[in-house]
Amino acid sequence: MKSIDSPKSLIFLIHSLGFSPKSKQFQCHKTNSITVLFSFLYFFCQLPLLSQGNPPPESPLGKAEQILFVTAKAGETTGSLDFYTVTDGEWVGVIEKIPVRLGRNGLLSGLEKREGDGHTPTGVFPIQRIIGKSKKEIRSLEYTEIQKNHHWNDNPKSKNYNQLTKQSEKGAIPLWDSYIYELFVVIEHNTKPALPGMGSMIFLHIWNEDKPTSGCVGVSKEGLETLVSVLDGDKKPIIFIQILD
Repeated sequence: MKSIDSPKSLIFLIHSLGFSPKSKQFQCHKTNSITVLFSFLYFFCQLPLLSQGNPPPESPLGKAEQILFVTAKAGETTGSLDFYTVTDGEWVGVIEKIPVRLGRNGLLSGLEKREGDGHTPTGVFPIQRIIGKSKKEIRSLEYTEIQKNHHWNDNPKSKNYNQLTKQSEKGAIPLWDSYIYELFVVIEHNTKPALPGMGSMIFLHIWNEDKPTSGCVGVSKEGLETLVSVLDGDKKPIIFIQILD
């Protein structure tokens, strides 16, 4: 892995967090490399992790040492994913511009997301859980190997709304039957607690089809396998989904 010259997505990340590359504070840091740019974020950014229904955790964004940065233009159903991590004390680009598919109605603020609206929620979400059908070695993240009785409930009237369950009930989607759930990362939107109707089953999952998702972030199986192989829970990974100007 190498440090790479500052990509446009990273400049956008600086702006979206409320900083200006023209400010005196920022000009003290040369913007020639991703290492410098993320060093700036690491020491100065105090934006908390936010997601609809989740109480703001104590850790600021600056404590994350891995970021999956998903971007797309307003109304677009295709976007890209860049992955950055801290290695030997420096931010480096691991993967750039992985194509992703988004919800059929594009991106929308996580605060406005509603069940069945076809939007992928924007925001900053902690990465805590990975789920799949085969045994995997996952570094310091919760991993569930699903069985045939595993379901995810998307019925707002259920007490199990937006939860992984081991039972079938109204609104429970079987995970075993679909290839897209062979491996997925839970995007922790509206999960702790799950507020009725605010959106459910928001995942980073396998997607091989030439059409939008229902609201998730879809990526190729190869791309997702690569991402999962380098995610490390000890680095407090997050996924940052944002609309490009």
